[in-house]
Amino acid sequence: NPLMGNPGYAGNSGRMNVVLMNRNQWTGIEGAPVTTVASADGAFRLFGKNIGAGLEVMNDDIGLFNNLMIRTSFARRYFLGNGKLGIGISAGVISQTFDGTATYIPENSDYHEANDPLVPSEKVSGYTPDFGVGAFYQAPNWYGGVGIQHLFAPKPNFQEDFHVYINRSLILTGGYTFEFEERNYNLVPSVFLRQGGGSWQTDLNLNIHFRGKYWAGMSYRYQDAIVFLAGIELRNGIRAGYSYDVTTSKLSKAGSGGSHEFVIGYTFDLNIDKQEKRYNYFPDRSVSYPSF
Repeated sequence: NPLMGNPGYAGNSGRMNVVLMNRNQWTGIEGAPVTTVASADGAFRLFGKNIGAGLEVMNDDIGLFNNLMIRTSFARRYFLGNGKLGIGISAGVISQTFDGTATYIPENSDYHEANDPLVPSEKVSGYTPDFGVGAFYQAPNWYGGVGIQHLFAPKPNFQEDFHVYINRSLILTGGYTFEFEERNYNLVPSVFLRQGGGSWQTDLNLNIHFRGKYWAGMSYRYQDAIVFLAGIELRNGIRAGYSYDVTTSKLSKAGSGGSHEFVIGYTFDLNIDKQEKRYNYFPDRSVSYPSF
């Protein structure tokens, strides 16, 4: 779901895309992240210009925090060389809740007092506007993108003495499609880099697309996990996939049973005329779009 990290991707495929995702990370560890995402994007003509637009809703539970994000994306699309360039912005709101009723401070703690007034003892909530920018270029056999999430490092408006901020993130993506038409499959190596909060996340990926219908692949996330993934795309535009992360960090010794992620999507062309509405899906088998 490249739209999550780059608003310049909105409308990239020229079709309408709807995606639902659910990720259960580090299963077996109490308070581990559970993330659900629903998103949609499409391409339009507005005042004679090529426009991409997207909508995302994400709910994220991690520890005592719950984050709800609603965000819209708009991209201006250009034909450049033999590909398409999208330059986009995103704007939305993040609502964050901290469950202070679940905090626990041992009586003999060396770091906190049981009655520390700076540690909330009840549920507190805050919200903040959030913005992002990005550019995404799609050529027939390769793609590349750069995006910035949480552009102004937003701070949810909690109580005066409880300060929380969200790190600005830089995201870089790129990939290439090697076509083997006589063998009915394509190889798509790609890279995903993310910098935020003083650390880097590096994903090296290799996907195999077979007969334009099936895909399978592996990813290596530096100092974190080895990922196995597979999926299927049906001719009616519905696709589904699953990935499993084998934890390679020290969290595996803390009880992590790995991470599970499910995705289901629907891609279609929307043709509207004065007499009828028709919903048709026309797969373009000559172009391999990025998958993460």
